[in-house]
Amino acid sequence: MSNSANSGLNIRKLRVEYSSGQPALGEVNLQVPEHGIVTIIGPSGSGKSTLLRAVAGLLPRYEGDLLFNGASVHHKETLIGLVPQNYGLLPWKTVQANIAIAMRITRRSEKSRQERDRLVRHWLKSMGISDLADRYPLSLSGGQQQRVAIARAFAVLPTIMLLDEPFSALDAITREALQQLFLDNWLEHPATTLFVTHDVEEAILLGQRVIVMPADKQDHPAIIENETVFGMKHEDKRSSAAFFEQTKVIRKVMQEKW
Repeated sequence: MSNSANSGLNIRKLRVEYSSGQPALGEVNLQVPEHGIVTIIGPSGSGKSTLLRAVAGLLPRYEGDLLFNGASVHHKETLIGLVPQNYGLLPWKTVQANIAIAMRITRRSEKSRQERDRLVRHWLKSMGISDLADRYPLSLSGGQQQRVAIARAFAVLPTIMLLDEPFSALDAITREALQQLFLDNWLEHPATTLFVTHDVEEAILLGQRVIVMPADKQDHPAIIENETVFGMKHEDKRSSAAFFEQTKVIRKVMQEKW
């Protein structure tokens, strides 16, 4: 993941405080090369979601710099796709309409309605939910809603993709299937990605780097390179010696940081 110092997403001396003055996020310095994917793990309250919200432009106040290719990450040309923990779907719109609206809002309006509909169908198929197009979010299971939210995030072709524990509500089998679907789609349409998870295996399977957030906000996150495992075929990762070794490394860091 080597790249020039100014390319990709650069998070420099980012700090966030509550209105009371208590830290919500300790100092974070992180560089994610363009089209790179970084996974973030950490205990509850360590600031994982706060970090994503800051990058997404949802926090009115923070200290530090958030840059993409040398300019503010909140520049109008930088399109950010966010998959929040609650999925963020509009309950009064169908699955298909949720994705189509996102495409219109994010400057994909230059496409004809016919082309947008074709792309919506493509992304629904890519996430294995073509049969849900005319359903409403509240009639779907949590796992189905997660698939819709991820399909929507990919459909807008974001510059930066932010995912906050998108597979947390799923059983193990469904989770593994979606991990592969997500990675297959990301490899086809790579966005600069931050992926928050509480699962060590998931962090290793999906990230080129793994960031371990500390419990103490005065401490700094640990950055662990993961290119060896990431570069393998997905189906070979879990059984590899490199995966086992990386698991040991990260669990040791977790013991030190938590």
